[in-house]
Amino acid sequence: MRSPHYDVIIVGAGALGSFHAYHACKKGLKVLLLEKDSQPQEATVRNFGQVVPSGMSRGKWQQYGRRSLEIYKSLQSKFDISVRQHGSVYIASDETELILINELRDINRKDGYPSMLLTQQDCLRKYPGLQENYCKGAIFFPEEITVEPGIMIHRVIAYMQEQLALTYQPHTLVSFCDFVNSKCIVEDNLGRSYTSNKVIICNGRDFRNLYPQVFYESDIEVSKLQMMKTVPQPGYELKGSILTGLSIRRYESFQECPSYKTLKAGEIDAQCKKWGIHILFK
Repeated sequence: MRSPHYDVIIVGAGALGSFHAYHACKKGLKVLLLEKDSQPQEATVRNFGQVVPSGMSRGKWQQYGRRSLEIYKSLQSKFDISVRQHGSVYIASDETELILINELRDINRKDGYPSMLLTQQDCLRKYPGLQENYCKGAIFFPEEITVEPGIMIHRVIAYMQEQLALTYQPHTLVSFCDFVNSKCIVEDNLGRSYTSNKVIICNGRDFRNLYPQVFYESDIEVSKLQMMKTVPQPGYELKGSILTGLSIRRYESFQECPSYKTLKAGEIDAQCKKWGIHILFK
């Protein structure tokens, strides 16, 4: 049986693919979302679930991150996608990091992005268990949220199927994609063909299998995020996201502060720098 023609086919149902599908469906387009596994199970569900535009480059990414906050909150107002708005805090551990959080607060004021400085005592009251000898102060972003990665994307896909007429097809590994005779042709590993006006490729590290030559001629690197999960701590609730001095020294928004280079804030422990280590909690 011939597959129907679509306005757009999206390859990969992780966060990037699913939200491309969301915006296309909202425009009234006929959308097919293809996923190689039974459900998304790569980077989209293997992350902390922190939505923290505060760390992003102001000139490059932060406006996208702030728009993402609005979209997540809008969806949460319609149905539960696991959003919790407890804010994000960056804990400064020394004078260098204190200077950077003060400078970033001033930048945020000009940009209209809410943030506030917290004293050491504010932090110790708000975050029980924080070591007094580590904390010198902090910057807090009240608008930022967390989501549960193992929940959010599945509920968004289900919502689009039920409310936005999305056609979602898991267990479909795309092996070929090209533009032929004024239309896009997509084929899967079972030999099935699909056609559309446009195709959007959002297949993460599988990009190197679908377009190996493009991948190996690019500067794209496949990376891996390692996380640790603790057992529940009796009688303790950690609200929001807690980021530390290593995150202040690592994240782009702080690197854009006036004093970052003069303070040599990028000069951190050699092992941390080599392996990209920084410490945060959710």
